[in-house]
Amino acid sequence: MSQEYCQTIYQAVISNYENLFADGCIYHGREGCLRLAREYGAGLADFDTEAEIKNDLQASYGILCVRAYMLKPPVDAKEWISEAQKGLDRARRGRA
Repeated sequence: MSQEYCQTIYQAVISNYENLFADGCIYHGREGCLRLAREYGAGLADFDTEAEIKNDLQASYGILCVRAYMLKPPVDAKEWISEAQKGLDRARRGRA
């Protein structure tokens, strides 16, 4: 289920690429990439199992980040996963 979420987010951002990733847009550059990771991580709060979430966090760098940034991501996998985890944690705190 979570990889389906990842693919859905990827398709959404790619179909709107010029409005999201171009210079000056919300996901442009390093800070934009970190924002995307946090927002992506927040969506993972809806998933049931920790194993599913962990697998998705690991896979999302290649499935979403690397591909969305045309094989030139502005952050590495460790930083992406860390930011996505922050988004997940923040979303969980908001629901408590």
